[in-house]
Amino acid sequence: MFPVLLSIGPLTLHTYGVLLALGAALGLWLLTHLAKKSGLDPDRVMTLSLWLLICGLVGSRLMFVLLEPAQFKSAPWRVLAIWEGGLVFYGGVAAALIVGLILMRRWRMPALTLMDCVAPGLALAQAVGRLGCFSAGCCYGRVWEGGWFAVTFSDPFSLAPKGVALHPTQLYTSAALLVILGVLLLLWRHRRFAGQIFFTYGFLHGIARVIIETFRADWRGEPILGLTPTGWFALALAVVSAAALVYLRKKNAAKQGG
Repeated sequence: MFPVLLSIGPLTLHTYGVLLALGAALGLWLLTHLAKKSGLDPDRVMTLSLWLLICGLVGSRLMFVLLEPAQFKSAPWRVLAIWEGGLVFYGGVAAALIVGLILMRRWRMPALTLMDCVAPGLALAQAVGRLGCFSAGCCYGRVWEGGWFAVTFSDPFSLAPKGVALHPTQLYTSAALLVILGVLLLLWRHRRFAGQIFFTYGFLHGIARVIIETFRADWRGEPILGLTPTGWFALALAVVSAAALVYLRKKNAAKQGG
């Protein structure tokens, strides 16, 4: 909607980059706050968080490049221009999860407890970051002429089709993530076992993403059985998270019963 926040001579400040940075800062703040409440070492948690942030950005960008290589054939250097938009969440999750598990094991940190702290911070960071997607025009929705909440992009630098009423899928995602954040914070007070918060996030995020995928029009890979690759990733996340919740709940019940 407003892809360029400020432009002074050769210096251009992209709204997407600003909101992405703001989301990351807020997410890190919430993560460290919850980590302190859980009795974890805040310095070690911050170090791990920075590693996760870097790996998440790299993984998200790499997956976007793999899904849309044509955008970079004429200008390969634009692979580094993440401030212009172009991140795929599930690539970041995969990269951050792999590196995070390795570091948590090396530093002997309680993985599930820490993952519970990560989930609300991640939801907050995503909710703000999706506003950046809206400003850049990426992740846009299908045509929705006459729709109640339809939006029309007119800025020449926007990545979305111009002059056409579209579903504001970026705002749908941001709103869904704020609802998920609220659920996680309420559940935090009543959590019964380690991992409950993280896998609840995974389940709710996966379901929300599968639904919102049906309203999106940007290219996210060739559909398979009517669902995009990112949609399949979301569905897999929901299924795995649901199975993990059932397993951990039974394990906790057996432990208490024994």
